[in-house]
Amino acid sequence: MSVSGLKAELKFLESIFDPNHERFRIIDWKPDELSCQFNVTGEKLLIIHCNITESYPSTPPIWFVDSDDPSLAQVLERLEDVRKGSTLLLQQLKRLICDLCRLYNLPQHPDVEMLDQPLPAGPVSQERKPGTTDEVTSEEEEEDEMAEDIEDLDHYEMKEEEPADGKKSEDDGIEKENLGDVKKCIFFFKNFI
Repeated sequence: MSVSGLKAELKFLESIFDPNHERFRIIDWKPDELSCQFNVTGEKLLIIHCNITESYPSTPPIWFVDSDDPSLAQVLERLEDVRKGSTLLLQQLKRLICDLCRLYNLPQHPDVEMLDQPLPAGPVSQERKPGTTDEVTSEEEEEDEMAEDIEDLDHYEMKEEEPADGKKSEDDGIEKENLGDVKKCIFFFKNFI
């Protein structure tokens, strides 16, 4: 899927689940990342993150939440069962919202059914941010071209540099502020998959 196709999917999601939605909100998104809130109660908000790889939809998105609750881990694990073509993100999000509503004994919100609709062919009616347009810009075209260039380079192997002392740290190359998230993901995969 092209970057512009993924952006269209993300903009469609944001048009349904805007930051003021009563149950589920798209807080922020980039072509490789999605941050959401699930409103459990008026005071309890569940923050959910999704990483989207360059090979999406061939490789499904990776979902995680900042919680040690095993029930939430099971909800996220069940998302792996969703394998529905080019709108995989929409179908996973539908499953996620339905499962979270069941987990917290909440009624399913009717907006969830909108995720079964095909993506709009034209521009999405609601703009992402003031001052932006839904038209493909030269910057978006450059991103598409860069993604294609990166795919062309995938067959080259790179030799990893090893530290002078010969030991390799498992957190080499990871920024300190992201290290906690990486360790949570590793913990999740080791214990729940």
